[in-house]
Amino acid sequence: MLLNTDIFYFLLGFLIGSIPTGYLLTQSIGDIRKFGSGNIGATNVLRYGGKFLGLLTLLIDAAKGFITIVYFHTYIQGDVSDHTYTIMMGTATILGHIFSPWLSFKGGKGVATTLGVAFAILAAYGQKEIFFLILLVWILVVLFTKYVALGSIISLVFLVFYSFFFLNKFFIFFLFITILIAYKHKDNFERIKNNKEHKIIFF
Repeated sequence: MLLNTDIFYFLLGFLIGSIPTGYLLTQSIGDIRKFGSGNIGATNVLRYGGKFLGLLTLLIDAAKGFITIVYFHTYIQGDVSDHTYTIMMGTATILGHIFSPWLSFKGGKGVATTLGVAFAILAAYGQKEIFFLILLVWILVVLFTKYVALGSIISLVFLVFYSFFFLNKFFIFFLFITILIAYKHKDNFERIKNNKEHKIIFF
């Protein structure tokens, strides 16, 4: 019975994560997958759908991760100290975002949703100020390099190192997710290497 319940909640988290935010928000301009990098994430939406839709995509994708963890612990599981279920729901939501069944299992790259999950976890353990430090790392890297992909991976690597020293029970989880997301960005890094990656301009 417990196993069936766990499967149900995993699938629930997966389905919440699988909502293709960027794809749905940009229907007025066409299929966002046919523009730029072909990704449905906030960066590609920003480039071709505008700043408002880009920001909205970022916030909703992050909210998918945050709300899933918070809702699960508040109304279902109730014990935030049991990190096993936190990891299960976080993994389900992030995988749902990356492998959305609504788009032939090709979704976003998982950064925003991972940050939403990370914020929920850090806040639950009284360490939410670390989340803003992670954001600062992302902002500084992107401001100096203009590469969102680089900022995303470096900020997640920072999270992995932090979890190793101060939130050890989540270290393997964050390490696995960061490796997966880095793999999803392999084309970006190839373009950066060849100086062909689009640079993001904020102003």
